Amino acid sequence: MAGQNLLTIFVALTAVAVLIQTGILVAFYLVSSKLSRQAEQIVDVTRNVLGPLQGAVENLKTVTARVVEFSSSTRQRRGRSA
Repeated sequence: MAGQNLLTIFVALTAVAVLIQTGILVAFYLVSSKLSRQAEQIVDVTRNVLGPLQGAVENLKTVTARVVEFSSSTRQRRGRSA
């Protein structure tokens, strides 16, 4: 009889442990899905910020190339007139 009671207690404790582990896994899932959503939002915000910035960088590259070309041609003209 004592063995039966011990077995019942062991099975009950095992069931409680499994339920606790299930709760922990559900909590991990919820936290990870929340973090995933937040990461997606941050990526979207970053794209919105960096999109126009990338266009500005391209414009600066174009302007810089034109300034280099202009200064080079100006130096050549100064060299000829001197």
